[in-house]
Amino acid sequence: MSKKQALTEFHRGSILAAAERLFAEKGTEKTTMDDIAKEAEYSKATLYVYFQSKEEIIGAILLSGMVLLSKKLRDAIQRQEDWFQTYDAVCSTIIRFYEENPSTYQAAAGQLAVLSVTGEDDGDGSELLRVTREINSELLEFLKQGVDTGVVQIAQPLEEVILLFWASLSGMVKTAERAERYIRRTFELDRSGFLRDGTRLLLAAITGGKTAGQL
Repeated sequence: MSKKQALTEFHRGSILAAAERLFAEKGTEKTTMDDIAKEAEYSKATLYVYFQSKEEIIGAILLSGMVLLSKKLRDAIQRQEDWFQTYDAVCSTIIRFYEENPSTYQAAAGQLAVLSVTGEDDGDGSELLRVTREINSELLEFLKQGVDTGVVQIAQPLEEVILLFWASLSGMVKTAERAERYIRRTFELDRSGFLRDGTRLLLAAITGGKTAGQL
């Protein structure tokens, strides 16, 4: 990498880091390019040298997050030998990614769910589509292993199961965050306990109630 390229990457990284902070604090809709320039300590003119729009910044953050999630999921799947342990590792990886990157996760989960089924994106998202397919291919292979070993007991197409998996897990992590006080007061569960129960129920739906000890 040349000195010029390194400098460009540095400035882009600084802008993306500033945007992520603002998106987490204010949300993407309420954050403006002026806000991002101020947070990054750049002039607005300089900001536009590196990104032409807020949508381009969101896309860059999303792609970066998806690449990171892809690596983490691949590592989680490859480290385990037991199917049930792999399931736990996959869920834990996704939940931890949400905790560390909430705004990126929300965008990524929606992108994964939609692109996994339609294969379509709204713009020049060929790289984003590639990473999305990579993530869902890992999950598809994982589910196929469960089918082959008799663990997975479902009639639906596996592609539909992946869509339902993302939708269910995303709903769980959002509910655990937004209703944390209610869950603690009503069920005497902390956030991790609620998510543990949720992923257990999801597992039961996928395996027909089978557990590791029944194989």
